[in-house]
Amino acid sequence: MSQDRKHRQSLIWIILILLVAAVLRLYGLNNISPPGIEHDEVANWLIDRSILAGNHAIYFTRAYGHEAGFHYIQTAFVALLGDNVLALRLPAAFAGLLGVAVSFTLVRKLFGRDVALISTALLATLFWPVFYSRLGLRAILLPVFSGLSAYFFVCGGNLIQRDKGTKGQRREEKAGNYFQFILAGLFAGLSIHTYMAARAVPIFYGLFVIYLVVWQRDLLREKWRGVVWFTAVFAITASPLVIYLFTNPGAEFRIEEVSAPLTALLAGDVGPVLENGVKIIGMFGWAGDPLWRQNVAGMPVFEPVVAVLFYVGVVVALWRWKDGRFAFILLWLATSTIPSLVTIDAPSTIRIINALPVLTVFPALLIHILSKLSTDNPQLSTDVSKIVLGLALTVGAVYANRTVQKLFVEWPTGGDVPFVWQAAFSEAAVALNTSPTTESVAIGGWSPDTMDPKSFDIILHQDAAQTSHFNPEDGTLILPAVASGEQVIVIRPFILELHPYWEQQLVDWGADIAVGQHMTQYGLNTMPDIQPEFPADVLIGNQLRFLGYDFACVSSCQLISYWQVEAEPTHATRLFVHLLDEEGTIQAENYRLDNLDPQSLWFPHWQRGDLILQIH
Repeated sequence: MSQDRKHRQSLIWIILILLVAAVLRLYGLNNISPPGIEHDEVANWLIDRSILAGNHAIYFTRAYGHEAGFHYIQTAFVALLGDNVLALRLPAAFAGLLGVAVSFTLVRKLFGRDVALISTALLATLFWPVFYSRLGLRAILLPVFSGLSAYFFVCGGNLIQRDKGTKGQRREEKAGNYFQFILAGLFAGLSIHTYMAARAVPIFYGLFVIYLVVWQRDLLREKWRGVVWFTAVFAITASPLVIYLFTNPGAEFRIEEVSAPLTALLAGDVGPVLENGVKIIGMFGWAGDPLWRQNVAGMPVFEPVVAVLFYVGVVVALWRWKDGRFAFILLWLATSTIPSLVTIDAPSTIRIINALPVLTVFPALLIHILSKLSTDNPQLSTDVSKIVLGLALTVGAVYANRTVQKLFVEWPTGGDVPFVWQAAFSEAAVALNTSPTTESVAIGGWSPDTMDPKSFDIILHQDAAQTSHFNPEDGTLILPAVASGEQVIVIRPFILELHPYWEQQLVDWGADIAVGQHMTQYGLNTMPDIQPEFPADVLIGNQLRFLGYDFACVSSCQLISYWQVEAEPTHATRLFVHLLDEEGTIQAENYRLDNLDPQSLWFPHWQRGDLILQIH
């Protein structure tokens, strides 16, 4: 077969693979899977809006700390497409697609076209990369930049070249190599600005240079100037973030919360790290990431057949470790596991995400080797090659089907996924977006003073209802302000129940109750006439008016306070009740409503005219 024909075939195959990858990453991106929007995505949006407001940084300390790289890309999409879920997730989807293409170019450079096509077909359809390509989170950008760095480093290092060429060719090659090493350093440095797991990138390059020093000295002797260029550009590009983190050691307090195995290791206890290592080895074919927010809980990366091919592929690479190509992919895979190795909840797919550029090359190598087992008979060899190609296509189809079933059927309703992705809010938003007559609604949720109102800012149309937010677990009920003759609507997640007293009161007031898949809606045709047994009229802070209180005594006595919102609050509010004795000493006390967020995050979540009914 001519080289031109092979090139055309490769181009056709990679286009088809990328089309399949695009469908898996883009279909139903904003409303099917995931089933809603999670707090991490909302936090990303808040950072994006802050950037648009002119607040720039190399590292954002909100939401446990974020590297800035992905946010500036995501901010551009928000500026172009507006405040919606699609604008938050499209950058990740495109990064995921680009990651597939980058992996193809890297693997083709290392092992040739056939291995690259098999590897890419599997990577394009594998649940792990598809899943993270569908979330508005920054991690999926890491394998794009690190993969580009690896590609240019391999090109500059000429790990697969055997013929040194003429003196003139070597001179031209040297100039080109410098540029490739510079690009490798640039992308390696940019990868540091994407996600915490990028700390594995400098570890990999350090170990690989040591490998070259010990076993590939001739190659390193030829390329050392390029390696110096690479190191310098890498250091310069990464230095703004490195300097910031060194001068602000408290910025990454999230690491302290998850680094118990590392702390134990530094104290001389290797047990937690060894346990994590066993789990990570098993994640590819036995038991995968245990968290529903990162996987179909416990599902291994590969099903049994490809898992066997993966493990055998790793063994083959170990057997051929003196070949720089195999050492490269082995060290890349091994160092990519370090962020999960030294933290809790191993194996963690998000912390091992840097493995993606080379992950599927190991089973692809085994599938390709099958074609080398044929006899010298040209016809037989051709037939075997066709069988291997057919096997690769079958594997791709099987994994595409597996990913579709897991991603669109099993995962959205599994474990805590409906809770984490606020499926009830998504269902409520669909109802409100299609109900132009509804002007105000009260929404029950777990974070009424922080993430709940901002979640609805993203998922509600601009002309949809005004929302007020409360936490039913606090014994709170809000009746939203409505115009005369309008229905009073209260919505809560199905799994977040109202206080029994308010549930019964809504029934007594004649509420129409509709139960959806994830939410319960209460509709009152008229606003109840609230007449406290002990009325009052006290304006507090020009924002809240205290209307009075009742005592409700059944098995125990509870105090019920009534409040009306006179103006949208400008700061956090706490309602409290003190029970005093005759001498004015506090005998009992109760505090409700806003809790101070550790990062001072708070947003207005009531509308003028709302009635707040509070059990103490």
